[in-house]
Amino acid sequence: MIQNSSLEALKSQIDIVDVISNHIELKKAGANLKANCPFHDEKSGSFVVSPVKQICHCFGCGYSSDAIGFVQAYKKLSFIESVESIANDMNYTLLYDKNSNQKDYSKIMEFANTHYIKSLSKQHKDYLLQRGLSEQSIKTFEIGHALSSKEQVEALKAEQFNINDAVECGVLAVDEKKNVFSRLVMRISFPIRNHTGKLIGFGGRTTTGHKAKYVNSAQTALFDKSRNLYGYNIAKEHIYKKGTFVVVEGYLDVVMFHQAGIQTAVATMGTALTELHCNTIKKANAKVLLCFDGDKAGLEAGFKASKLLSAHDIHGGVVIFPEGKDPADMVKDGDIEELRNLMKQKTPLIEFAIKHISSKYSLNVPQDKQVALKEIGEYLKTLHPLIQDEYKPYVAQVLGINQVHVVIEQESVQVNVPTMQIQLNVSEMNIIKTANESETLASIVLEHIGIEMFDYHQTEFNMFLLKEPKLQGVLLSDKLSIYSEEELKNQVQIMLIGFHQKELQNIMNSDYEYERKSFELKKTKGIIHSLKKKLR
Repeated sequence: MIQNSSLEALKSQIDIVDVISNHIELKKAGANLKANCPFHDEKSGSFVVSPVKQICHCFGCGYSSDAIGFVQAYKKLSFIESVESIANDMNYTLLYDKNSNQKDYSKIMEFANTHYIKSLSKQHKDYLLQRGLSEQSIKTFEIGHALSSKEQVEALKAEQFNINDAVECGVLAVDEKKNVFSRLVMRISFPIRNHTGKLIGFGGRTTTGHKAKYVNSAQTALFDKSRNLYGYNIAKEHIYKKGTFVVVEGYLDVVMFHQAGIQTAVATMGTALTELHCNTIKKANAKVLLCFDGDKAGLEAGFKASKLLSAHDIHGGVVIFPEGKDPADMVKDGDIEELRNLMKQKTPLIEFAIKHISSKYSLNVPQDKQVALKEIGEYLKTLHPLIQDEYKPYVAQVLGINQVHVVIEQESVQVNVPTMQIQLNVSEMNIIKTANESETLASIVLEHIGIEMFDYHQTEFNMFLLKEPKLQGVLLSDKLSIYSEEELKNQVQIMLIGFHQKELQNIMNSDYEYERKSFELKKTKGIIHSLKKKLR
């Protein structure tokens, strides 16, 4: 078990904003941050994170948690695994009870990497050298070779590592018959390290004609290929200095680009760019240069990445290398100047996406041109309105149409909210939030207002009266604010007058006998008159 003192020390250092922003993109919203909820489909951005309260809450599905609970739910881990995952990201060393089976993942991972490096035979090293890699590149990127599964399992056992732990961290795996085997077999090995330099997984490239050219570590508490970028640990310093990510297609491309002096190169690992990658890019406040092959796969990858990056307001461009101009081979052949010149001929992300969409249609056919315009419009909807307007002339030029026809129809967004948030009346919720934050101001509210006076938020006011913890999540909405004493008195006065004016109307419409109706009207009018004087 993790020592309680170690767990508490970790909790005291956790920043929920840092933890969650490593998984989804957060945008500033007043004192809080918000995003589209990762736990249900939505477009409204109902997921709110409070850096002050260190909690998150979704106004769409009602999910609430702290940082550890978020990781547990998002990555589908146990509580201990989520704690270990956060500690790993923070480069924090957890302490375990002496009688517990401590998860020594880092030692297993580093041993496996050392074993791969030592197993790099002359034959495989010659293969790398023939591909153009230098001795220094092989050393810098810690490139090795994975031997047979049997040899790897025996090597781990010889060092008395826990085999189950080796399975959990992804070095080994178990088949349906419960046989243990190595995930990386007879392949060139590429260690994958996170932004802190901690070893989290491996990539492997075949040299013997395996059906799968590349394989990666499986998803574990350490490794998430949708979040990490190969080579980022080495490129990070240069990226922050130069403000640019150069995204290439594979491990060898990364190594060769660095070897050519392009030290901001990174690569995804068997997946397209994701929103999690966008978080990493935005943290560096960097532009992106996508460098892909000119085949169908490269063009499609460039298109998807362009759409994603531009939708996240990340700037950059795309370079599609022409047939016969493989960037790794260009470095190998010494054509580095030509490589750099090709990279300068980049197409801006948005232009590339528009051109790619239009290339799918026969623009000499009016009907196809109309469909192309519709698809381009759907893409432009994901961008800021100002950007949309700026690109209308370009769309017209590409499609060969009059700009007047480039109309981007905006859809109304239906906000999915829980029952207790239907018909949000901000002033009512502000009163509740103010009372919840200050005992002094709460006394003003409790002295003058009853639950029946709330038109929309009797449920929340009752939660306040009962001091229910769930109210904290409800009050995270960036639409809400805390009133000063003067503002609160004004709002209470308005609320009371509104309530009694409705009472007055109800009396007017009632079937009371004349004398009682006259009495009630007079009394209620007197209350309203007195309320119109400022609360003291």
